[in-house]
Amino acid sequence: MKKILIALAALVASAATSNAYAPNSAEMYVVMFRADWCGPCKIVEPNIDRALSNLADPEIEYVTIDITTPARSERSAHLAFDRNIVSQYNSWMGVTGFAAIIDADTKRTLGCVNLVYDAGAMAMHIKNLKTYAVSNQMTNDVTCPAPNNAR
Repeated sequence: MKKILIALAALVASAATSNAYAPNSAEMYVVMFRADWCGPCKIVEPNIDRALSNLADPEIEYVTIDITTPARSERSAHLAFDRNIVSQYNSWMGVTGFAAIIDADTKRTLGCVNLVYDAGAMAMHIKNLKTYAVSNQMTNDVTCPAPNNAR
């Protein structure tokens, strides 16, 4: 019994000092709005994966908002709530095929990428928008879709 308690104490101590409990270090979120049935998503998602892989920036967090099923929508709502990007979630719920670039500090949308960007252009756009996120500045980027007001 004593060995189990010692092992459990070591496990708790290890978890307390791990990154799982560290504050979020993201400077910016790349938030993909998607669904399995979304045609543009099949082009945008691999390009985002390549762009973020090329950037290899630990300060950029990739978040997926998936509305394919009610269970995925619920999980996505929790992700949005946890990152305090509920405003964007509510604005674009039901709109798919793009990714919003959001300042993790101010929660402002800096811009978006969609199927007109290839992986290289996405990486450049995301890298450029990160300069605004780092300095908490607003952008005049007009690449995002109109909000979903149909609800």
